Amino acid sequence: MTAAPPTLCVRPGCDGTLEDDGFCDTCGRAAPAGAGGSGESGIPSGAGVGALGEGPPTAAASPAATGPATAASVAAVGPATAASGGSGSSPSGRVPSGSGRTGTGPGSGRTRSGSSRRRIGAGLVAIEPEPAADPADAVLADPVVPESGRYCGACDAEVGRGRDGRPGRTEGFCPQCGTRFSFTPALAPGDVVAGQYEVLGCLAHGGLGWIHLARDRRVRDRWVVLKGLLNTGDAAALAAADAEQDFLAQLVHPHIVRIYNVVTDGDATYIVMEYVGGRSLRAMRDPREPMDPEHALAYVLEVLPALAHMHERGLLYCDFKPDNVVQTGTDVTLIDLGAVRRIDEPGGDVWGTVGYQAPEIAPDGVGPSVASDVYTVGRTIAVLVANFDFHGAMRDVLPFPEDAPALEEEPLRRLLERATAPDPAARFGSVEDLAEQMVGVLRQLTAVHTTPPPRLSTVLAAPSASVGVDGPASPAELAAALPPPLPDPDDPSTPEVVAAATQGPRAVLAAVSAEGALDTDQARLSAVTAHLDAGEVEAAGRALEEHAVPGEWTWTWLRTRHAAAAGRGALAERLADEVADALPGELAPQFALASLAEHRASDAGEPAAGITRERFERIWRTDRTWTGAAFALARLRVACGDRAGAVAVLDEVPPTSVHAPDARVAAVRVLLGAPRLTRSAVMEAGTRSEAVDLDPLRAATLQTEVLQACRGLDADERTGTVFGCALDDDALGFALEERYRLRARYARTTPERFALVDAANDARPWTAR
Repeated sequence: MTAAPPTLCVRPGCDGTLEDDGFCDTCGRAAPAGAGGSGESGIPSGAGVGALGEGPPTAAASPAATGPATAASVAAVGPATAASGGSGSSPSGRVPSGSGRTGTGPGSGRTRSGSSRRRIGAGLVAIEPEPAADPADAVLADPVVPESGRYCGACDAEVGRGRDGRPGRTEGFCPQCGTRFSFTPALAPGDVVAGQYEVLGCLAHGGLGWIHLARDRRVRDRWVVLKGLLNTGDAAALAAADAEQDFLAQLVHPHIVRIYNVVTDGDATYIVMEYVGGRSLRAMRDPREPMDPEHALAYVLEVLPALAHMHERGLLYCDFKPDNVVQTGTDVTLIDLGAVRRIDEPGGDVWGTVGYQAPEIAPDGVGPSVASDVYTVGRTIAVLVANFDFHGAMRDVLPFPEDAPALEEEPLRRLLERATAPDPAARFGSVEDLAEQMVGVLRQLTAVHTTPPPRLSTVLAAPSASVGVDGPASPAELAAALPPPLPDPDDPSTPEVVAAATQGPRAVLAAVSAEGALDTDQARLSAVTAHLDAGEVEAAGRALEEHAVPGEWTWTWLRTRHAAAAGRGALAERLADEVADALPGELAPQFALASLAEHRASDAGEPAAGITRERFERIWRTDRTWTGAAFALARLRVACGDRAGAVAVLDEVPPTSVHAPDARVAAVRVLLGAPRLTRSAVMEAGTRSEAVDLDPLRAATLQTEVLQACRGLDADERTGTVFGCALDDDALGFALEERYRLRARYARTTPERFALVDAANDARPWTAR
């Protein structure tokens, strides 16, 4: 009997198949209606995960080690504290960590097999599989919480610390608030919990107590994790355990650890979870050497669909950190859901970890939100890529770029600054928005050593390829070329506006101003865009003054275009910088910044700043549709004396580009423009000129420049031929005469034709004598 063929994922760009639970085994997203399963993360296809790949990695080697799982793979780091959302109490402790799925024990059937690399982070980064290991190897031989990690679960005070050479107590009462504490494991190897789970030992200690490895005697001896409580008398901890059971029963996602059961044994309550072996991001990150940003972004992107899945169901994760993101095989999983709570839950205790938790989460502050989850993601990336005192003096701030080399990368720095902004309203509005920009930043980072595949923006229209090709773009030229924001698909006026746009800006203005037209944000945005496209700068300015919403990047972007169109370059630069902060993964704001700076420097007769060249370089290597960036970069390299580099970047313009001939012509002129011409440069210019497919007039013009350059060579350098012409004076004169007369036939004005005929006569050898 032939097995049924697998159901293929229908997401664009994904070649995965749907598993039994309705989720794709590659992109991790739920199947759309009609394809099995339900739910939708909203994260762009490929934003969180990539397809299996056999080719060479497109990024540095994976930081994952190949050794067996150890206790480090489940050890927690830093105090996991709880801040009250209204109760006045603030219990704290350690949120437990875990490790990734393994294929060695019973009950672990979701692991990819084989040794193939897998590409993650929109397929931009390759990772090696994390080898499966015996779960028993992860059991701690001596389960002791270090004294430096002992804190009161109620007031976060230090407890259990030694004095005068004497070791600290593992059980006792907090000297500050009197709350009882215990860091002694409640279970020993061989204990059986609830008549079903045989304990092998401790894996780690976290905010809700010890984590134990056990076998489920009733389900094929599968490996499970028992998460006990820090203090069975702690009402908040008990409530958190009950909440975890209720919340997590709703969560089924390939990148979220599974919850099997919650059981009571005597006075103790335990949450029974899937055992996830492997290594956490914290274990992968060398304490002395930060993780490279490409892998950090790719790993975090892998689990953002899980976070979005939770948000869609009205749940907040609250404790995102490197300890809770784990790889096994080539799977990446989000574990330890003990801090999960409902978005609309009033008051109560909020569990989190110092150094990752958003600053507004405090006993007298606001409760958690999607924005606070976004903050924890940003802090996680920062901790992975930089060495800094994130638990202490810098618990709420990022390190300076000079202290953290990874943050010298402008897009990454902007991404983290927005994700961890002190004001929750200034952060990314959703995990989907964050993921979209992370993919854009990751493309810019990986472009240093490989050319990313083309990718259209999901927030801005396609760019104009022509601006900046013929020279530094003026602000007005730039304003006309900058792409507008894409229409909001959820706005009711969008269908009418999009239909009108096919007939031009006047049709859009008529549609949005017609009687009965919807007065929506999209209609107002489209009206401003139409005014700008029609060259009605003053009308666009009046509409912006009336309707622009402060802090909304769409309006700030239109204000950028308007300022440039009005010739206010300095204001346009400032506004473009704000949009670059809001959209660090987008290239259009960076192109606007670089182009405005190049024009400003050109007008002042000064060299452009180094950051301008860096921006053009980043744009060009990331996306070859920004042809203007290549020409600008070539101009800036020439200004720095790097003519070879200028020619190289012009050669990178794809032959399919409409501006490929312009790039080839520009390369010839770069060679001919050297302060001192050499024979090799002139001969190369001639060879290149013959290879360019140009109309007769342009070809004759370019060949004239090459032949004139040949005349400037020293006599001993005039060997060989150019365009089949010897390099002696007579041969060059006849060749020049021929081309001047050809150009004269195409002259548009009488004075131009006369000038070209005179040049032909001057070039003819017997006229020149």
